[in-house]
Amino acid sequence: MTESELLERYAAGERDFSGVKLDSPRLRDAELPGINLSGAILFGAKLDRANLSGANLSHVNLGSAWLEEANLSGANLSHAVISDGVLSEADLSGANLSYADLTACPLDGANLNGANLTGTLIGNEPLLKGANLTDVDLSRARIDLPGGIENPRIEGAIFCNTTLPDGTKIISFF
Repeated sequence: MTESELLERYAAGERDFSGVKLDSPRLRDAELPGINLSGAILFGAKLDRANLSGANLSHVNLGSAWLEEANLSGANLSHAVISDGVLSEADLSGANLSYADLTACPLDGANLNGANLTGTLIGNEPLLKGANLTDVDLSRARIDLPGGIENPRIEGAIFCNTTLPDGTKIISFF
């Protein structure tokens, strides 16, 4: 399947593209709310500013994908691989990122308000500058932040009702 075929079929009303394989698709600014791409292989995808709100992206391979400023609000990204990708300034509010692999994936300026990051692999010293982590569940997440919330790589991040990997709850830290 090609990216143009996917867009044509989506425009015709089809939503289930589970398991599809597209080589480095260029879908910048694409309007694909509610699409089902579960189990898809989209390695190296260019999805900057794409609207994937409410999409099913569970078990998807988005390694090295660019999702800068993408709308992923309410999307299911559980068990997704987005390692070495970019989620800067993305809207991930209410998204399910449980057990996803976000290793080396910048989240600076991302809106993670209400997102579920339970068991997510975030890795060593993630870039979370200015990210909104209000009502985020990071329990059992694998994240290494030397210096804790004083680490400069999370400068300006908003922590409010945030559950940390060890179960500690931060009521308010701006």
